[in-house]
Amino acid sequence: MQPAAFGATVVTDRTAEVAAFYQQHFDLEVMLDLGWFVTLRRGEADWELAICERGHATVPAAVSAAVESTNVFGFIVEDVDKVAAALGEAGVTLETSPVTEVFGQRHFFVRDPAGTWIDVIQLVEPDPEWLAANLPTA
Repeated sequence: MQPAAFGATVVTDRTAEVAAFYQQHFDLEVMLDLGWFVTLRRGEADWELAICERGHATVPAAVSAAVESTNVFGFIVEDVDKVAAALGEAGVTLETSPVTEVFGQRHFFVRDPAGTWIDVIQLVEPDPEWLAANLPTA
């Protein structure tokens, strides 16, 4: 199977608030807004983020019953520290501080208003010693 596109969905009681969060902080644009269902995308991306009302008939009952999200969405950005500062200034709580990982990421975590975890990632050069130990050349 080769999917034509990818999408993820946040199920929440606060569709408008969650959609506004992604518009404001991640520059996503509303593609469709039915009130109970909103899709967002950036430009011509072949992926989209949907926000769906908890309890809607299209949502499985087990999903609507879940109240704590364990999903993690990753957004790759150019400058993690700039995004962290902007989110903090806007009153968004950073769940972790930005940290640089030896495997080539600088990142931090926040949560959207529905509680979905977001890993904000900047790609950086991996540590040469880590590369040599973990990805030996053939």
